Amino acid sequence: MKRFFTLILTLSLLFSLCACQGNFSKADLKEPIAIGEDGTVAQQLLTQIKEENAICVFTGESNGLHYEWTVFGSDISAPTEINLGLQVTKTAEGDIQLTLLQPKAFGFSAPLSVFLDTEWTAQSATAYDGDKAVAAVSLTGSKTTVLNLTLDGSVGTLVIRPDPLPQSDGAEDSSVSDTSGDPAADADTSATPENSDGKDKYHTDPIPEGKPKPAEPEDQEVNTATAYTCTFSIECSTILNNLPQLDEDKLEMVPSGGVILPATTVTFYEGESVFDVLQRVCRENGIHMESSWTPMYNSAYIEGIHNLYEFDCGSLSGWMYRVNGWYPNYGCSRYQLQDGDTVEWRYTCDLGNDVGGKNLF
Repeated sequence: MKRFFTLILTLSLLFSLCACQGNFSKADLKEPIAIGEDGTVAQQLLTQIKEENAICVFTGESNGLHYEWTVFGSDISAPTEINLGLQVTKTAEGDIQLTLLQPKAFGFSAPLSVFLDTEWTAQSATAYDGDKAVAAVSLTGSKTTVLNLTLDGSVGTLVIRPDPLPQSDGAEDSSVSDTSGDPAADADTSATPENSDGKDKYHTDPIPEGKPKPAEPEDQEVNTATAYTCTFSIECSTILNNLPQLDEDKLEMVPSGGVILPATTVTFYEGESVFDVLQRVCRENGIHMESSWTPMYNSAYIEGIHNLYEFDCGSLSGWMYRVNGWYPNYGCSRYQLQDGDTVEWRYTCDLGNDVGGKNLF
């Protein structure tokens, strides 16, 4: 009889363990997961994301504003329960305050996107912990602004404030550059337009007043005796807001936070173009880059960087470049760099509208 009761007890224990293990059903990581009211994300779910090496989007809402966390399985080292809850409030000054419900660091960093219901005129923003700047914030979105930054959960409250606009020496951003499917945005303008529509022989719209005119590649002379410096960066954070559109085979190409090359000071020589320096920067940093030459526009066209190509994230996606806050309306091989320039290569999923390049086409 004693053995019988022992057997029953053992079987009961086994059934209980099996039942406990069976309580967790695997989630569909390809679909966004809504964050519950308490913000808690279970350890089992993070374990699944890690084991499947998945990229998972968690969605939430606070005070009518939508937000998304993107969690990369490759970044999770020790899965544990975390809290992705977020309180989003607007300050009297028009800034955005974020309060994380997580009491300590996640154990990994995760990109966060906060979708505003208004449009900011700034080109970038900064997150502050008190008076201390703790994170750079990129701005995307077309009709309304999306704030994009990467956090590890260690800072409880942040205030995001738009950065001052750079001093303008001409018209506002309203041009084109290398982007998906149409290198014509890589065109050129001469001092005297040759066509009745105001475009030059390379189909370039007139250059806004105060912006540099293109320099034809065949006319450029590189002087290696004169060296300058400029700042280069490459990022694809817009993809994080459009993961359902991304080619599944390219998921592993998207870096955590969307930054392929952080802002880096590089040396270039008098007479070199943005294209010349892009080639060298990618080669020296082991970043894949593929381009083609388009005789009609007398320009190089950037097809792909970091194995992310045009159309990989929708029919309106591709690469664009911005110099000193302006998207040139001609190709990068025709933009001659000047000392101190800031060059940003950005991936767009909406013909430039989501990266601050409105009315480019």
